[in-house]
Amino acid sequence: MEMLSFDNSANNEDLDPRRPEDFARLVELHHSDLLVYATALSKSPTTARDIVQEAFIVAYEKIDLFDVTRDFPSWMRGIVRNKWREWLRENKRYDLGEPELARLDAEIANWQTRQAEGKSSLLEALEHCLDRLPDNLKETIHAFYFEGRSGEETAELLQIAPAAVRKRLQRARTLLKSCLDTKLTTSS
Repeated sequence: MEMLSFDNSANNEDLDPRRPEDFARLVELHHSDLLVYATALSKSPTTARDIVQEAFIVAYEKIDLFDVTRDFPSWMRGIVRNKWREWLRENKRYDLGEPELARLDAEIANWQTRQAEGKSSLLEALEHCLDRLPDNLKETIHAFYFEGRSGEETAELLQIAPAAVRKRLQRARTLLKSCLDTKLTTSS
């Protein structure tokens, strides 16, 4: 079961977001990264999906304001950050402090740079470790995290009790942590 795939074949610098077909390609290239960022900000995969979708709509509508000398992923992270702050105000939630937000933004930018340079060892290790999970844990992880289903929905899909979903997720996280610790220690 293929769960992660990263296509770095297209060079971002060759794409002009003002051209609709290039904008569509940039959406494909950066959607997952922006979801990771939005999820880190909002702590909710559902909210993150909404924020990223709204951010791409805003970006498309305001593409004429995009400075082609800027980095597209940085511009998009700024829009995602603004949409998140909007969400915080509308939902009366508290904002992260500027230092924490700057640290998170720097980590995401560094991760994207390493990924573009082909140095995404963490992601490769995660994919390797996911592949090694038993099928029942793999399908639970896929439904819950990759498809964004709730615990109840995952239980219904897999025809198991919600408590079994929680237990499988706990076992999978334990196995993934152990595998990642081993894999990353040996590759360093």
